[in-house]
Parts: sequence; C-alpha cells; structure tokens
Amino acid sequence: MTPPLTHLIAPGLAPEVLLQQIYLNVRDFAIFTTDPEGKVSSWNIGAELIFGYAPGEIIGQNMKCLFTVSDQAEGQHLQEMQQALERQRASDYRWHMRKDNSMFWADGVLTPIPGEDSQSMGYLKILRDVTERKLAQDEIHRLATIDVLTGLANRAAFDTRRGELMALAERTGQLLLLLMIDLDQFKEVNDLLGHHAGDQLLKLVTQRIRAVSRESDYVARLGGDEFGLMQLHAPSPTSGGVLADKLLQELERPFMIGDHEVKISASIGIAVCPMDASDPDLLLKKADLALYHAKNAGRNRYHYYTEALDEVAHRKNADHNELRRLMRNGRCELAYQPILDAAGHTIAMEALLRLPGYLGRQPVEYAIGLAGEIGMLPALGVWVVQRACEQQRRWRDLGINGLRICVNTCAKELRDDGYVGKLEETLALHGLQAADIEIELTERDAIELERSGSQVIQRLRDAGFMLSLDDFGTGYSSLSYLRALPVNTIKLDKSFLHGVPDNADANAVVRMVIELAQALRLNVIAEGVERTEQAVFLGRAGCGAFQGFLYTPALTANDATVWLQTHAAH
Repeated sequence: MTPPLTHLIAPGLAPEVLLQQIYLNVRDFAIFTTDPEGKVSSWNIGAELIFGYAPGEIIGQNMKCLFTVSDQAEGQHLQEMQQALERQRASDYRWHMRKDNSMFWADGVLTPIPGEDSQSMGYLKILRDVTERKLAQDEIHRLATIDVLTGLANRAAFDTRRGELMALAERTGQLLLLLMIDLDQFKEVNDLLGHHAGDQLLKLVTQRIRAVSRESDYVARLGGDEFGLMQLHAPSPTSGGVLADKLLQELERPFMIGDHEVKISASIGIAVCPMDASDPDLLLKKADLALYHAKNAGRNRYHYYTEALDEVAHRKNADHNELRRLMRNGRCELAYQPILDAAGHTIAMEALLRLPGYLGRQPVEYAIGLAGEIGMLPALGVWVVQRACEQQRRWRDLGINGLRICVNTCAKELRDDGYVGKLEETLALHGLQAADIEIELTERDAIELERSGSQVIQRLRDAGFMLSLDDFGTGYSSLSYLRALPVNTIKLDKSFLHGVPDNADANAVVRMVIELAQALRLNVIAEGVERTEQAVFLGRAGCGAFQGFLYTPALTANDATVWLQTHAAH
C-alpha cells in the first residue's frame, strides 16, 4: 500500500505547494498525468518545453498523439498502459513525436495512480529527452562495425554478416559466393611512399571494388590490405570467377597517388556456400585456402577452393579473353541461312554469328552468354546489325531485291534506350528501310520485356520493322501472350517437327499452332525442316515459309550470294 504523501515530506510543507513547484519549475523532465483511458489531465513546464504543446492544447487529448505514427498504429500507448497496470510500472525508451512532428528519443517511465478499491485513477508519466545520448551511442556502435579509413564494414561486422547471409542462403536455396581479396605489392607502396600513400591507395581500391561489384554485395576491409566480398543470389558458382576477373582487371590498372603512378595487383580466393561449406567459419577457411593457392601460383589471379569448379571457371575466363580478342581483331563473321516460301523462292536470310576456333565449336548461345557476362553484348549486337546491313546493301546493288535480313537480338540489348536509334542510323547509312530488316527475339525474351512494361517491341513495330518470335513453343505462357505481343511472325521451333508427319499427335499439335497463328493474322516460319515429307505436310497445313537443312545449311556471305542469284524471288 502506497503511504500518504504527508508521510514523505517534512512537516510544514504543504503537498499542494510541492506539487505546484514541481509542475512550474522542473524543466528537464516532462511530467504529466492521464485518466484511465489515456487522456492527458495535467501537464508540467518540462512537458511543454519538450513536446511543444501548451497545457491548453494538450489537456483532454489522448496521449497517443505523443507517439510516432507507427507506434500509434501498433497501439503502443495501450500496451504501455496495460504493462503499467500489470507490473506497477512500464519503461518507455523509444522515439516520440513533438507538436511540430519532429521526433526525439525519450527515456521514461509510466506508473499507475492508485485509487479506491485498488482501481487506477489514471497514470503518471515522467520522461526526458535523451536524443543526443542515443545518437552518440548509435555512432559508437556504427564506428564499432565499420572500417574508419575506407567506410566499409570491418572484420567484426563481416563475421556477423557472413553467418546471417549463410543462414539466408540455406533457407532460400540460393548460392552465396565468398571472395577473399588480398592486394599484391601493397607493402612496397607503404615502404616506398609512406603510410599516408598506402592509406590513399586503400581508399582508391575500395572505390574500384565498389564500382565493379553489385550494390547488394557486402564488402568489408578485414585488416591491412585484405578485403572480403559476399554475393548472395549468384546465378551460378562460376559467377564468382566472372566477378573476380573484373576485379583483377580493375585493380591492375595504375593508381595515381599524388604525383606518383602506382601499380599493384590482387590475388583472390573463392568459396561457395553450400557447395564448399555450410558453416561460416569453415567457408572462410576454404576461401582463405583458395587465396593462398592463388598467391602461390604467381599472384594477380583467382582460384576456387574446389578444383573442379576452379577448372570450369578458368575455362570460362579464357573464353572471355578469347571473345574479347576475336572482337578486337575483327575475327567474328556472319553466316546466312535462307528462308524460303512455298514456291521455293528465298524471301529472307537469317544472319547467324559464327566464331573461329574453340568458341566456334560451341553453341552460339554460349558466346552470347559470354558477351553478356563481360558487358560486350551491346557492342556485339551493334556489330551484327552493321555487318548484316552492309551485306544487304551489297545484295541490293547486285539487283537482288525483295529480300529481308533477319537479325537476332535479346531482351538485354533491347533494354538499351538507344537501341532503336542506333538501328535507324545504321539503316540510313546503308540506304535501307525498316521493312528491309526483321528483328528476331525468343519468346522468353519477348515475354520478359512485356512483363517489365517495356514498350520497345511496340516502338520497333511502329517504326516499320518486322518482328518475329524465334523458337516459338519452347518458352512459357505462349498462348496467353501471343495475342498481346505486337509481332508479325512466329518461327515454329524444330522440336515441333519431331514425329511429323508420321505421328498423328505431333501432326495435330502443328496444325493447331498454324491455325492459331492464322486466326491471329500472323505469319508462320517452320525451323529445322530436314525432310521433304515434313515440308509437304507443313505446306498443306498452311505454313507459309520454311528454313532448314532440307534446303541448305547456313552459308558464307559469298556462297549466300551465289544461292540468291538462283533462288531469290524476282
């Protein structure tokens, strides 16, 4: 039982006088009372100074207006009142809202005011503004988790985050790549130019690592000249090698520190979760072992912990370099495969990328993927269009008219804002019209662009270009999107011809697709036609054009010219 107030103060000092002095003169603490429902019933000078409300503005209002909007939505004031009733007090350490909607961090307590029959008459709230102390604590915590020199996370934060990301990778079934990056020749820079130059170099290295990595990648300086990078949601384990190669190229470029040009390199070790380890410390140990391997192998290189993955990644790295070399030296070529109408006349030529050597023996999709990984896909696409238009101009000058050139593209290329403009510039340079070019993209890419809200397909159509869906039937949601996509033609994938014309079910599917296309006023080209019986069946089913080894494989530019002189429409 709470003792009477008169038992707690000296004789001769009236309680009401003491209460008046507290309410009029205590400025550092907000002191106020509420009724049982939380409506403010008294308000001291400290509360007026801290919250900004005069007594006449706040008395009668529910104290929930003093809480932040999110706390109000969660009923935080009600929870606090309930806790005070159950425990005789409730701590209050959170953001609060002033009259002007600014926020401050408060440290306070709420206690019930006892009444008759143990019923609460209301609540007494005492709090103070501790924003400066809170921000100082937050800053101390921040400084404890970052590397002050570079602004990156430090070793302690990296260790904590590694465990969190590995747990997330395990829950979501995603890959987590861990790259350990150690600078080569850093000690020599410190010894030659001094520690200040070394610090400047570390800051510049940080900028380059950040520029190459994804925004979502977690980068830390682990101490000295060692950095760590974690990448969640990696497309494949070999993505680590692609990133490592970019890092090595960036860090090998000279740095300017004052008047001095500084050259260094880096060694990188890569481990993959969950393939290499599912324990945070073990994954780090394996990435360190891979880094040790890279340094011992001669530096300025990367290695995976897993030998098999290391071999695959380095094969891909060599392929990246080979593709760069081929493009730099003009070694890429185009071949042309004819597309014929039912009368046997060539109405179009599909331009197909051809590469020499090892890359030329791989599926062309592999080279396209390589170009995308090293950022050369736009340049490769521009080259294909330019070369195809040059060849179209030559054929026109030879009197071969009424022929379209079909050029393959993809969603990544079409997302480039300048794609349509570059296409039109190339046509103008060679005296061609939009109708002379047919843009081919796969069904998957077309649907991806449609779902993303891109209008580029419609822009191409409005500009007069013919558009076709390549490999139709191998994607997803084909029929639901076919009606909405602004294309002229579908190219029936060669997989549809398996069993045609001997299998009744295969025949029925092909007839259905051709009838659907005709109902939607779309042209149909059958790809992969290899037998005369297939061509006869397709023609009777209403297919208007054919492409495949039955007629000819893809031809060099010279052979294609000879072909057109005898097979072109006149």
